[in-house]
Amino acid sequence: MFKPVTTTILCVVIHAVSLFAQKDCSHDHLGLIPLPDLGPDTYHGMQGGLYPGGSNERPADHLAACIERVSQIQPLNAYGDPDPNGRVVMMSIGASNPATEFQRFVNTAVVYEPVNNKLSFVNGCEGGIGIQKMNTLDEVYWDLALGALADSGFSVNQVQVIWIEQENTLNTDTVFPAAPNSLVNDYKLLLQVIHEIFPHVQICYVTARAYAGYADPEEFDLGHGLLYPRDYFNGWAVKFLVEKVINGAPGFQTEGPSANIPFITWGSYHWTDGSNPREDGLFLDCDLDVADDGLHLSGQGEYKFGQELFEFFSTDATAAYWFLDQDYSDVEESIAESDVRVYPNPVEGNQISVVSDTESGRVFSYRLFNVQGALQLSGTSVQEIDISGVPAGMYMMQLQYDNQQITKHLIRL
Repeated sequence: MFKPVTTTILCVVIHAVSLFAQKDCSHDHLGLIPLPDLGPDTYHGMQGGLYPGGSNERPADHLAACIERVSQIQPLNAYGDPDPNGRVVMMSIGASNPATEFQRFVNTAVVYEPVNNKLSFVNGCEGGIGIQKMNTLDEVYWDLALGALADSGFSVNQVQVIWIEQENTLNTDTVFPAAPNSLVNDYKLLLQVIHEIFPHVQICYVTARAYAGYADPEEFDLGHGLLYPRDYFNGWAVKFLVEKVINGAPGFQTEGPSANIPFITWGSYHWTDGSNPREDGLFLDCDLDVADDGLHLSGQGEYKFGQELFEFFSTDATAAYWFLDQDYSDVEESIAESDVRVYPNPVEGNQISVVSDTESGRVFSYRLFNVQGALQLSGTSVQEIDISGVPAGMYMMQLQYDNQQITKHLIRL
């Protein structure tokens, strides 16, 4: 039932963990509030939320601009010409944690039946390389990343989607908002290089780093720019960066002959207050999710954030144009995600209810996939669904109302 999806993971993951580095699990619950949970409230006088106005939803104009971009994505040949036998290449840019997160995401995506069978993945992350070592064309990083792309059989002309998670490993500034604003400038330089190298990139998704507070600063010799609270400020930097694009700030032009950077929007947001769960339930367990140095992720942590990426790209309104096959994504008439609720979620019992604010009482079809993309359950209903035969785990549920489709995330306890 699964369709082949080309993927190339050629990233050299260099953790470079000090023999003396260790994690401090007592450095937890430090009280900072994740941006999505902060919402319209403020931190040092600045409103939270991923987008302006304390919102976690893309503003209408920004969403329209995203859709205008992603609607142009189509298979391209090595020369950048439309070709039904060509590919859509998604490439990652980052260091060690992003490398493993992206690989875990790809491992799930390539076996997920609804994924676009023209989509290919190239992991361009290189461990130990911060954003400051990517910001000019002559940096060694680009030799490595473009070598991975070429070794996988693709050209720069086929890269149309880029995912980024980065930090300046040498910047130790912890003053707000100067620290995130400095990283915004680093991102601007990186995006200018991306704009020059990849002529057909339509969109860049930028993700915020995970919690780094478990790394003991007294016994940590990687890059002190990676330490707490710069992990928290990393999300603020992405927020400021996206807002500059939304507002058309000077030097952040994405349209027309004056464009100097590719179009960007938010990707997933990975920061939590350590093991203190966010409102959506995400948390970072020091013992189980974090490696011995307190910074890098364990295998379980890699899987957790890989699934965060998968959930984002398999449900995001803009990704539906390129991540999913057309058979699974009617992007022109999709109902809003907020119109449909699945509850209880997480679910411990054997029944769930699906309620739509706009389609109440109407028959819909449903399909439930596990994280490996295997179909677990399907049928039709007007509200109640029996999941008694479904084992505990994380699932993606596709709901279809005639031509209207939406995907929801479900956790079975």
